[in-house]
Amino acid sequence: MKTKTKILSGIAAALLLTSGVSLAYFTDSTVKNNVFTIGSIRSVLHEEKWDAYPDMNKNDIPDIAENIVPLNRINKDPKIENTGKNAFYAFIQVDMPIIDAITVNAEDGSKNERAITELFEFHYNDTWQQLSHILNDNNATYVFGYKKVLEPGQTTDTLFDTVQFVNFIEAQGLEDQTETITVKSMTIQSEETGTMQEAYEKFIAQNPEHKVGE
Repeated sequence: MKTKTKILSGIAAALLLTSGVSLAYFTDSTVKNNVFTIGSIRSVLHEEKWDAYPDMNKNDIPDIAENIVPLNRINKDPKIENTGKNAFYAFIQVDMPIIDAITVNAEDGSKNERAITELFEFHYNDTWQQLSHILNDNNATYVFGYKKVLEPGQTTDTLFDTVQFVNFIEAQGLEDQTETITVKSMTIQSEETGTMQEAYEKFIAQNPEHKVGE
């Protein structure tokens, strides 16, 4: 019996000695990488009919736009293509040269009163909205916004399709002059910016140097 007692005592001692030892255990962890791609707003301003005009003397002015006379009508068709990855609102600014001159009523040939007059007339398409128009020292500046959100791969309708030279009376200093119509495109992301008008107002608030008037 003494021998048995010693064995049992040894087992109890062994259990006491091992009770403070950490046991091995299984663990697991998972890592998930959240991948994002950054979008892009890119666009191209097209004037296909204007660009198709021949320039035989290679002076970067279409032949049809040289030596023009009153009431000449010329194709000019600005539109914007979305070449980026995100939808946007499209805007076009037009700077039209102005003169202080006497013009002629094309219907009856009578003279109009001398007035500040834009050198070219145009009629914009109803898919665009005029947002501003102001007279500066040398030009009239318009800003138009396209009424629809432009998705990637889409192209706006043309802002206008032709411009017509004003019916002015000769000997007012226009002869042999060079005048320029400037067309500039601008695009603003449509997500998180509200309506087209709201997006434009936010842009102007952040970039007041681009404001051209009300």
